[in-house]
Amino acid sequence: MTNKRSSSRSISASKIVLATLFFGLLSACGGASSTSTVAAQDDSTINDDTGGDTGGDTGGDTGGDTGGDTGGDTGGDTGGDTGGDTGGDTGGDTGGDTGGDTGGDTGGDTGGGTGGDTGGDTGGDTGGDTGGDTGGDTGGDTGGDTGGDTGGDTGGDTGGDTGEEPKGAPERFDATAADADTEGPYTVSGPIDFKYTPVAATQNINDATGETTSLFTDDIDVLGVIHYPLVTVDMPAPVAGFPIVLFQHGRHSTCSTTGDADGSESSGTDCEADGLVPIRSDKGYDYIADTMASNGYVVISIDVNDINAQDSGSNDQGITARAELILHHLDILRDINDNAASVYATDSSGTDLSALHGNLDLSKIGLMGHSRGGNGVAKAITYNQDPQFRSTTDFDLPHEIKAVFSLAPTDFDSELPLNTAWVTLSPYCDGDVSTLHGVYMYDNVRYNENDMSQPQFMVTSMGANHNYYNDFWFSDDATLNGFDPYCTEASPVSGRYSRADQKRHGEFLIASFLRLFVGGESQFAGYWGGVERAPTSACPEGLDTCDERLHMSFHQSKENLIVVDTTLTDESLTTNEFGLANSLDGFAFTGWCEPNGGSLEDILGLNEDLCPSPATISKAPQIYGIYLGQGVASIDYALPAEGLDATGADFLTLRMGVSVTPENALGQDFTLTLTDINDVSVSLLASDFTDALYFPPGLTVAARDTGAKTVINMVPFRLDALALFESDLDMTKLTNINVSFDQRPAGTVQITDVLFQKVPY
Repeated sequence: MTNKRSSSRSISASKIVLATLFFGLLSACGGASSTSTVAAQDDSTINDDTGGDTGGDTGGDTGGDTGGDTGGDTGGDTGGDTGGDTGGDTGGDTGGDTGGDTGGDTGGDTGGGTGGDTGGDTGGDTGGDTGGDTGGDTGGDTGGDTGGDTGGDTGGDTGGDTGEEPKGAPERFDATAADADTEGPYTVSGPIDFKYTPVAATQNINDATGETTSLFTDDIDVLGVIHYPLVTVDMPAPVAGFPIVLFQHGRHSTCSTTGDADGSESSGTDCEADGLVPIRSDKGYDYIADTMASNGYVVISIDVNDINAQDSGSNDQGITARAELILHHLDILRDINDNAASVYATDSSGTDLSALHGNLDLSKIGLMGHSRGGNGVAKAITYNQDPQFRSTTDFDLPHEIKAVFSLAPTDFDSELPLNTAWVTLSPYCDGDVSTLHGVYMYDNVRYNENDMSQPQFMVTSMGANHNYYNDFWFSDDATLNGFDPYCTEASPVSGRYSRADQKRHGEFLIASFLRLFVGGESQFAGYWGGVERAPTSACPEGLDTCDERLHMSFHQSKENLIVVDTTLTDESLTTNEFGLANSLDGFAFTGWCEPNGGSLEDILGLNEDLCPSPATISKAPQIYGIYLGQGVASIDYALPAEGLDATGADFLTLRMGVSVTPENALGQDFTLTLTDINDVSVSLLASDFTDALYFPPGLTVAARDTGAKTVINMVPFRLDALALFESDLDMTKLTNINVSFDQRPAGTVQITDVLFQKVPY
């Protein structure tokens, strides 16, 4: 990598850290962006995806970090844990690490069991459409009939189809997206518990090859819960069968004295033998599974308690075992579907699942994983696609996995969910995976040379915690790291969701994504294509809209991109992907930075390529500029002299982070100007298209916990905007893009991914 950093880049790490500490006071008093004021919501109870990770900060590997922070002792950060127990464990640290890590035991385990270490899952904290289809539809229903795709008509044009040529979008959104919580036409069989013969699973792997080097001592139970549509004469299965969706929960305590919120939790592989009740984390998503089944999906949620009880001794935190168990369950479903005499048609308890025979669409499979389950489903993509991990017998051939949803995932080994429609949901107030590892996956995969065929997405949910998406994770993980004015429910300026409200957007995002990219239900294309807002059913009770709560970024497949600037190297300070000039003018400081995910190294200013915001939750290299009222600061991106044809694109997007520094107290805004070969220019205001330029809420001194963090969110400028449509701008011959910071007196911004994007769905 070249080292052409601007001389004006050399703002010292100490100045950044001092500014950050200073502004913590203002933030604690409720300082927030006037651009996007995040409303406080009702509070509810609390939970933790307890972990017990051994290893460095973001990588979580024993003895060091795989893609994460410097150091990596088995409690978490390099500084060592200094806090005390949060759940009464003997050896669980909470509040102490240098940099604010929590290694704290919350579930009741001693020494890193699943009931323990809620810092652990932080992966180092312990252990429209082209042609107008979406939102304007030229001849295609964005909310139309899903027909035989998913087993029946979902109700027609729920997405706002007009059937007319678009006349230019007068607003940010064309319409409101279809609800995903509406019961469908099928009667649901379920929830039905199932159980099969336990299987051996990988404990340790060869880091270089991924091959298994040892197995867990105890075999892993093959069990869970299934919901599926009841086939009748009046409601037959689709000709192709029902699509399949599999859920996998994260690392949580496995046993309880009562099985509910009043119980004392612990971990083991045989709860009943110890006189305890198994914690049914697999049933925690029944509220999503039941509705999806009624709309024509077979939904299976698998139990991984036996992995959770043993993964503290695993050098990959049990992630390989999770992927193996996912694929084994899919093997079982395929055998039931294809083989009338399948031994799996009746489970070991006598439960009859033969109704599935011949009624499954094995070409449409989707996965959702939560926390370490989110890591597991990403790993399953790799294992499913790699011949060395799938044999050539009829039973365990690769599966056609179409889409994967990673909910608040860990990322212990820099997973690359390649060539699969993939999304990560990052809860801003996540107290467990507090450095939002799903963002790392998104950042690492987006320019991978082997990833060509499918889009990736990232959604930031303001005010959400880690646990409330699962009905059996009872405690509030956001409290594990101490008080935060934004993320603590009891705070008078809290921005938190209640459990019920958090589940509302969780169900919408999970169900709509899988129903679109697995089931082909086009009524959800408007939301995931960026032209329809989330429905009222996804918003906190009593609110009609919640645009300021859910921030989506997307990176379309290669053939649907024109890349202006990747910022992958510091050459982006002077040169873009066309080999033409990038000009940064009017800034007091400019530079290029390569954050390490808000690591301890970042927080302490030890990263050579430190970003202005030490709490930058990203692995994406980026450029930055600091302007202090000395005139209008701007960035010019020169395009080819003959003009760039952008008529095939739906959006011009860039990702921008607002640094956690004092001059950003009002949040940020800017003007985008496009100029063509005839010197015709049209300007658009960023805040007309996004609410993502907020000042990060929360304590700035607690960024590695649940405090203020800079997330690099997407700003999507619609290229069918009315101002462009009514102008004489020649979109076939654009010669310049200008980003002008003319809306605030001062600011510090971090930028990457300047793209023209076509949305093909």
